[in-house]
Amino acid sequence: MKRNVLILLILPVILIAMVLIAFYFPNSLPVNSDFSAIYNTDLALVHRIPIYDLEKVEALAVQNAGIPPEDFFLARFPYPPWYALSTFYFGLMPGRAAGTLWFELNLVMLFLSVWLLTDGWSGRMRLIAFPLALFFFPVLGALSVGQYDFPVLLGTSLLIYSLRKQNVTLTVLGLVLLTFKPHLGALILLAALGWLIYNWQSFGRRVLRPLIIAGVSLFILGFIADPAWIVSYPRMLLGYQNEGNVSACSECASLPVWISRWFFDGSLRPRQSLRSCCLSFSWCSLFSPVPSGSRMRCCSTRHCWSRCWSARTYITMISSCCWFRLQCSAIKPVW
Repeated sequence: MKRNVLILLILPVILIAMVLIAFYFPNSLPVNSDFSAIYNTDLALVHRIPIYDLEKVEALAVQNAGIPPEDFFLARFPYPPWYALSTFYFGLMPGRAAGTLWFELNLVMLFLSVWLLTDGWSGRMRLIAFPLALFFFPVLGALSVGQYDFPVLLGTSLLIYSLRKQNVTLTVLGLVLLTFKPHLGALILLAALGWLIYNWQSFGRRVLRPLIIAGVSLFILGFIADPAWIVSYPRMLLGYQNEGNVSACSECASLPVWISRWFFDGSLRPRQSLRSCCLSFSWCSLFSPVPSGSRMRCCSTRHCWSRCWSARTYITMISSCCWFRLQCSAIKPVW
């Protein structure tokens, strides 16, 4: 009880300090990089412009940037509307301050993830884990450009923690955070739902009702960001994949892309074949039995966790992510 009261007293102080740092601490964070996508989307949100109406969003962004339209590039926001709603306050702030606050929030989500993932460790090892996570190279890359991966990292960490503790609230929150970046969190979300179904009697039944309420609430809240989001969001995604740097994968950096560029013609077809091979290998390594003496048995809990993270590492290596930014989720195999 005393600890909860202490947290409630400290939390407002931390939030005020973060806002003051965002407004008054000079820095050179690249706010025109990946962060610009969420910032321009939040600008549209606070100006009551549907966030997936790209023409209106771009017009507002050009006006706010103060540069000629021919020199402006609008980074798309290919994520669900509730992600933008959770960061609407950026649209009320100057770009530099908003980018700094986003950097701080990402740091908070990173350190919360480390705290959750190291539950049960000795105090010394937990302290060592924080700087190790911060200076993990993909994490530095994601932080520097304002990438959007940290809610998914926090959601996965919450799931690992809450499923062990059988905490309903944290489980639902973790599942919700996984939807913020569906192409990164969908498989983890499906795996968690499968676990809840498997453990239906002991824990899954308790999660069902709050999870349905959360899902319906997110669906309804989406109409605040864009009244036609159930149509405009999928349409925007279909158009997004046809953009030059996306369809040609000019900024991708993954294992299949590297092999294709060095040993083949660099086109997408060899990459897809190589990616399929890597996925097949990770799938086999996940479900193959573990030898024990003269018998073959199903993997123990420890081996299952080890193989899950091994498979996740393979997927991280072969994903067509832009440079190393999406790979911050590879921090999980470190534990």
